[in-house]
Amino acid sequence: MKRILALFLCLVGYISLAQDTTKVLFIGNSITYFNNMPQTFEAIANSKGDTTQVTVYAPGGTGFIHHVVNPQVYVKFREGIWDYVVLQPGSNESPGYSEPIDSTLMRARILKDSILLYNPCAQILYYEISYGVWGSTQAQLDQYNTTMGLIKTNLTYLADSTELFFAPAGESMRTAWNNDQSVLLWGSTGDIHPNAKGSYIIACSFYASIFQKPSFGSNIYSSLTQQDAEMYQVLADTTVLNYKSDWRINTYNRFSDFDFTINQMDVNFNSTSVNIDSLEWNFGDGTVSTETSETHTYLSPTTYTVTLTTYRNGCAESITKEVDLSTASLFSVENDSSFRVYPNPASEQIKIDGVEPGEQIKIYSIHGELVLSTTQNIIDVSHFKNGVYFIRLGENVLKWVKK
Repeated sequence: MKRILALFLCLVGYISLAQDTTKVLFIGNSITYFNNMPQTFEAIANSKGDTTQVTVYAPGGTGFIHHVVNPQVYVKFREGIWDYVVLQPGSNESPGYSEPIDSTLMRARILKDSILLYNPCAQILYYEISYGVWGSTQAQLDQYNTTMGLIKTNLTYLADSTELFFAPAGESMRTAWNNDQSVLLWGSTGDIHPNAKGSYIIACSFYASIFQKPSFGSNIYSSLTQQDAEMYQVLADTTVLNYKSDWRINTYNRFSDFDFTINQMDVNFNSTSVNIDSLEWNFGDGTVSTETSETHTYLSPTTYTVTLTTYRNGCAESITKEVDLSTASLFSVENDSSFRVYPNPASEQIKIDGVEPGEQIKIYSIHGELVLSTTQNIIDVSHFKNGVYFIRLGENVLKWVKK
């Protein structure tokens, strides 16, 4: 039995490593599926370059008390290899109105154990809902905040007791409502279901919680105006990412990420991963390392695909980033006398002699950012900012100054 389990874990780890798509299962009720919130989350993630596929099982009017005895829930657990499973407590389970929180906790543990039985590498999180509002008077606002306080306390208790985390969608909604009671975020007063704006805030909150990156910049606006969508993106991002420990994000769950800094051909890599057993770098040039931080020297100015793989409890997870060193030599290559750039300095336009017809000319800032790519040897530079620029012609690089 132990050998089979070990083989199973290895296979799951391998599949998780090979997947390019993040698969997310939502288990909830109508609060989850209203306005196609999970699909909006999926679209936001895809627009940000995080390929995602969602599956939803959310019978109306249900909660954990129903899910633990519903065979279809367990069918969903075992029908796919889930990267994330979202569990939404019932609308009155969340504040503890219908069930004592310890009863909900008991059922949460059953659901967690069942998920991990079929998906031992899955990350599990709770959905903190936003309760409905009864109006915008001070007394009604106090009533709403009291209920939301109960929900936050209970979700924190569930997260700590099961060593999971939660998406603070309710806190994002709460922040928006406390900021402006003139914009309703639910279908109506007395309705617990979010309207289109509320569902959009929730979708952004899930993106920030799962991928730990801002949703701002997504061009998915659902039915909102761009101005409203971007406002809610920032609100959700701020709520989630500025207070991650409050939602137990990265307290118990594994999260893999890294950053890097470039100094010509030397790149310093630093893993910011948490709750892992070990890691391995693949620097994209045939070399590997198991150090948390390392400065790696590359030998050729090109773009490298760097992969960090982390391991925990037999499960592997990978994150890949592109490291562009194609302009690294710009800061050390001398002028080539076969090419001439004039006038230099320039304020209106420059002309480049010695360029073959159709040859690609690329102009970079002093920081290595591509400013212009063209095949024309007469270039308008009047809109350039003052500073030092580099021109690259194939393997030849010339430096010129524009005052």
